[in-house]
Amino acid sequence: MAMDVSERTFIWNEANAIMNSAATPDDYLRAAQAYQKLTDAGVRNGPLFYNLGTALLQAGRYDDALNALARAERYLGRQPDILRNMKIAMARRQKVNSVEWPWYRILLFWHFALSGAVRATITMTAFTLFWLALILRRVGVRRGMNSIAVLALLVVVVFGSSLATTWHQELTAKRYVLDVPAVPLVK
Repeated sequence: MAMDVSERTFIWNEANAIMNSAATPDDYLRAAQAYQKLTDAGVRNGPLFYNLGTALLQAGRYDDALNALARAERYLGRQPDILRNMKIAMARRQKVNSVEWPWYRILLFWHFALSGAVRATITMTAFTLFWLALILRRVGVRRGMNSIAVLALLVVVVFGSSLATTWHQELTAKRYVLDVPAVPLVK
């Protein structure tokens, strides 16, 4: 579904208005549906996924909320509000008061702390540095070039695999199924 900028802006504002006036889980689910229209149109950015995740959290859709908030984190990197909402969704899903981060979020801190754009920049810079070190070594500058090349290659592998994982996650992301219960007719 192709939309021009004015249509996307209108839907964004409409979704935010629904979200701001929401009082019940069904209201928040309607806000999530409005944000879903943008994702269906191919819009991909951190604020959209953050708002979608927050609406899903308030609607009680904890698994979908975690998924949307994780997508927001891929675009924005580690942000306190994203982390707070993710912990709330995890705790509510497990029906406990507080939760700890899974071990992999601590071990692979760079993958979750840095946005995809930052990791791409680091990967490309290290890739360039790798080839520059090889070229300088070839023209006769030998001092330290092997170390620089090895270190740059290590950075390319670590950050490049993190970036490839992010791309794969985004390419295989499924559409959220956001069915709102029908409003009963009052007689």
